Amino acid sequence: MKSIIEQMYDGDLFPTGTYEHSSMEYKRAMDKLVAAESELLVSYPQIKELFDRYQSAQIELISINNRQEFVNGFRIGARIALEIIGSM
Repeated sequence: MKSIIEQMYDGDLFPTGTYEHSSMEYKRAMDKLVAAESELLVSYPQIKELFDRYQSAQIELISINNRQEFVNGFRIGARIALEIIGSM
């Protein structure tokens, strides 16, 4: 079995790519989002281009935030491991 470092290097360990959106809570939230988006674009079709730009900017911001949260979590995990090793 590969070490966790080897798995990360090889791209086999990628937590953000393995998240499953199967919870009912997620499904309900997504249904609300899709319904609101549909209602908005039906009511105001002239804003579609602006809305698409807004969505793209929001996706980029969320992606940057998710990456930073992953990095921070990884650093905390490394500090925990170092503290455990240091107390042995």
